[in-house]
Amino acid sequence: GTMIRASTVGTRRSPGPCLLVWGLAALAASGLAVLALSASALGAPAQAADAYFKDRQIRLIVGSAPGGGYDAYGRLLAQYMRQHVPGNPTFIVQNMPGAGSLVAANYIYNVAPKDGTFIGAVNAMLATDPLVYPDRVKFDPRQFRWLGSALRENHVGVAWNLARVKTLDDVLKNELIVAGTGGATNFYPLFVDAILGAKIKMIPGYQGTKQGMLAMERGEVGGVVGITWASVKATNGAWLRDDKIRPFVQFGLKKHPELPDVSWIYDYARNGDDRAAMDLAFGNSEFGRPFIAPPGVPDEVVEILRDAFEDTMNDPEFRADAEKRQLDLEITRGAEIQSLIEKIYKTPPAVVERVKRIVQSAE
Repeated sequence: GTMIRASTVGTRRSPGPCLLVWGLAALAASGLAVLALSASALGAPAQAADAYFKDRQIRLIVGSAPGGGYDAYGRLLAQYMRQHVPGNPTFIVQNMPGAGSLVAANYIYNVAPKDGTFIGAVNAMLATDPLVYPDRVKFDPRQFRWLGSALRENHVGVAWNLARVKTLDDVLKNELIVAGTGGATNFYPLFVDAILGAKIKMIPGYQGTKQGMLAMERGEVGGVVGITWASVKATNGAWLRDDKIRPFVQFGLKKHPELPDVSWIYDYARNGDDRAAMDLAFGNSEFGRPFIAPPGVPDEVVEILRDAFEDTMNDPEFRADAEKRQLDLEITRGAEIQSLIEKIYKTPPAVVERVKRIVQSAE
């Protein structure tokens, strides 16, 4: 969840305006738009909470292809959340991939009915896309009704044991060559260089994180910067245990409890502008697997859905199932996300321009 990042469903590509227009046109042609309810359904429900969703369907739009991380979280949530929504509505999951969730987000914002029967599982980068790509985005993230997030995504930089890098201080003095695999692993090293004057040299063009890690093992590069800590543990746990790799920097609004001794990027901010740039770049990591509803959904319905989301996240069966599927869980509540996004949108324009330049150099 950051300005640019490779998700588990592949590297994000920058969409052209025609792709978004085509995506919305295709949705309308597919008959999806016909599912919109009549205008009378848009007002606040007069019925009691348990009657509002009774005998109804909630359609969960996943903004990526089947089989990836966003899809896995979305399908698992849909399986359990119906038990926690009063009236036990049926949940239907529908994948709407395209442009790193932008097609799905534009649909949810502009087309989907505003009565709580359509929700979305989307890429957290949507929160900051309008600041960085104002020409490509047809929504205001502050207007979405954020229901909550299933995961905080702390990113880290890891170095191979032969690189002799233990802390971020070492990289401020000595050059470290890292593999760029697209997304965050391209952006984060360039960000650290531009903001802190570090000596990280990023070699772009590696196909994916796995290839970047293998390049590190072969000695082509000394590290990878901008991979999630959850991913490192899941895919390279043996290397961590054998001390073949070590995390030397962590990114995120808070330090990860498992990484108390690893350098935290915010400790290196020299002034308020540095911190504002970091908030803009890393704020999304606080809600790495977010769920949204369209703008205009009545407050009463939003509260029902937020409560159901939180109850699902605390459901022991849900948590056990997530553990079995190796899906880490750490909730961020919808109201927290909403206020964090409000803060990000108060970023001074000069800082936004500074981060935009780094983003564009990473593409």
